Amino acid sequence: MARKLILIVFALLITGSTVWFVRNWVGHQNRPVTETAKAAQAPVQETTKILVAAVDMPAGTLVQEQQLKWQPWPDGDGIEDMYIVEEGHKLEDYIGTVVRQGITAGEPVTEARLVKPGERGFMAAVLSPGMRAVTIPIDATSGIAGFVFPGDRVDVILTHSLVKETEAQEEGRIPRRASETILTDVRVVAMDQSTNDQATEAAVRRSATLEVSPKQAEIVAVSTELGHLSLSLRALAKKEDSNKNTAGKTVFKSERGRGHTWDSEASALITNGTRRTGIPTTIINVVRAGAAKQKLFD
Repeated sequence: MARKLILIVFALLITGSTVWFVRNWVGHQNRPVTETAKAAQAPVQETTKILVAAVDMPAGTLVQEQQLKWQPWPDGDGIEDMYIVEEGHKLEDYIGTVVRQGITAGEPVTEARLVKPGERGFMAAVLSPGMRAVTIPIDATSGIAGFVFPGDRVDVILTHSLVKETEAQEEGRIPRRASETILTDVRVVAMDQSTNDQATEAAVRRSATLEVSPKQAEIVAVSTELGHLSLSLRALAKKEDSNKNTAGKTVFKSERGRGHTWDSEASALITNGTRRTGIPTTIINVVRAGAAKQKLFD
């Protein structure tokens, strides 16, 4: 009797296991079809394209085309109020703007994070921390025929009269003029109202805005009252020295800084045709402790 009972229980276990296996296998075969049907019935989420940063853009960055891109974004209510969507906007409208607050790569770009030329705070966003902006008047000659663009580095030259013609005539003296470099290697941040450093067409401008230190700003302010200011464009490449530093890297020569030139150095007639008037006309190079300086004598 016990043996029969064991066989019955064993047979029931085999039957139940078989039924469970068959049901599980059938369900597994039908599942992909069901899931595919559900996926086909589910509505496809619509997307739109918004403006995002293609690279990291710290505060003060002058935005260029390669730094922006359109990226698909889930559509939703109010997306036009939060982001800059492709529909109704052009990427070109944001080239030349300045980043007010840093934007990381892939992060959506918003109107509040950018400041456009002419808007309040634009120039302040362009300047490096601690620097100032000063504007000087230029023309076709002093502005290098329009070949100076935002982002270039320039020297500023002051040309002025040391003895005015009226005073020279009254005292029987000869008027003297000189030019001197008052600023070196300063960055041009704008020409007229343009800050686009990708412009390729030369144009004669009437003003140049320079990025200077507070002390340099004072120098420019007083120099505009002394005489005529002009720009001298610096080369992008630096002059290499033949020597190498301890790490084997190229050493660059330090270019000559602030200097001055008398009118007599430009014209021999002024030197040879003047009488002794107490105004320095002779230039002598004096070398002391390895440093060369120019001395002027009457």
